[in-house]
Amino acid sequence: MSRTFFYVLSSCLLAAGLLPAATLYRGGAILPLSGGPLGDGPIESGYLLVADDGTIAALGAGDGAADPRVSAARAAREFATVDLTGKIVLPGFVSGHSHLWQSAFRGITPASELPAWLDGLHRTYGGFFAPGDFGAFTQHGAFDQLRHGVTTTYNHSHFFGSSFENYREQFTAELATPQRFIFAWVNDSKADDATWRSRLEPIVKQVAPRPNQPLLGVSINAVGIYQAPAVLPREIALAKSFGLTTQIHYLEPSATQVEDRALWPKYQAAGAIYRGMSFAHFIHADDAIVRDAAAAGAAMIWNPLSNGRLASGLPPIEKYLAAGLRVGMGVDGQASADISDPFENVRLGLYALRIRRENAGGLQPIDLLRLHTVKTAEILGVQRYVGSLEVGKFADFLVVDPGDPGTGPVWDVAATIVFACSSRNISAVYVGGKKIVEAGRVVGHDAAALEADVNARVRAIRARQSAAKK
Repeated sequence: MSRTFFYVLSSCLLAAGLLPAATLYRGGAILPLSGGPLGDGPIESGYLLVADDGTIAALGAGDGAADPRVSAARAAREFATVDLTGKIVLPGFVSGHSHLWQSAFRGITPASELPAWLDGLHRTYGGFFAPGDFGAFTQHGAFDQLRHGVTTTYNHSHFFGSSFENYREQFTAELATPQRFIFAWVNDSKADDATWRSRLEPIVKQVAPRPNQPLLGVSINAVGIYQAPAVLPREIALAKSFGLTTQIHYLEPSATQVEDRALWPKYQAAGAIYRGMSFAHFIHADDAIVRDAAAAGAAMIWNPLSNGRLASGLPPIEKYLAAGLRVGMGVDGQASADISDPFENVRLGLYALRIRRENAGGLQPIDLLRLHTVKTAEILGVQRYVGSLEVGKFADFLVVDPGDPGTGPVWDVAATIVFACSSRNISAVYVGGKKIVEAGRVVGHDAAALEADVNARVRAIRARQSAAKK
């Protein structure tokens, strides 16, 4: 085909509004993690074409010179090329379970398991949040996750009995960040169904996934099982009426696993075991619970860092997968995992499974990367947009430099990412084709000012809590 043909073709596409300007990233190893025609990867030396609307226009092996989509884009108008030789390109990580506001409380109650940890954080300080606190802490957590390579997060919000206006700060604060998020809405258990719907409906209507918009979806954070008996069925009915997913903390602490398993019939009676349900942690499930959950298409979100920090236990992930249970991963809140590093999350998770199994078979590095990207996106219902590098999806990706800091020669791309790299190796984070993080800093974000604000707010919370004790 001639250059004239490409010029005519590109002109027609431009006139139709179908071909924006583009940036070609080439020379790096690519891990699509799609499971599609290109497989999981790696493409040892490949190219990624990003349209200026923030979507992936083409990708493949080589330099893209033979790809008509690349040629048409180059002929159309302004076109940039970025050389990524020696670097690795992979999808942005997806956290299937996070509490962004907890970013202000790292290291709290370091010798505690979950019940005492909840006492030390939620029940000690949750009642002393002032206007603006939830918002500042949420942004602190979102920017922190971005720096660590989490481009999409499931923000499992909390209410704490505060005013609805204070609670809603968690939503509005993240709208002002470039991180994509699914907002897990928690209802005020004291409010009636009409109030629940009137508050939730405007939020649901804002969901219109686009490459340059952070809000990917809304979900329900169901807490009714730990409150009045009638609350959980109302929560599930609300979620299903809006077509939303639901997430519940379940089977996390070891100490209460027997009592927690006894709650399973109540979940079933409430209609909570359905494809839209994901259970955060789900460490201590028995065979019958796993069988029921898998048959219904439900899922679990594994949080290795948090589970280790709180001594909650190690779920039998490979057994779950063999039973047909869908599994994703999350970095949880920064007060229970303390760092938002998905590299550490997949490494700890894989190592822990091998320690228990005492052999290196079973899940491999590429499998853990898929769990923390595309498989989590599928559970959250956003796989159309994020989680893998595929044509038409949003251009959310990481550029990882295994040479800075140096990790040595790359023998296996996925193994190098999981075994040898950390967030320190991220040279850039892109969301919707836009560079959001460069050299460990969020572009255009005054991190020092936010840090100072968060520190001042935490001091004020501690002062209010201390005064109340007197």
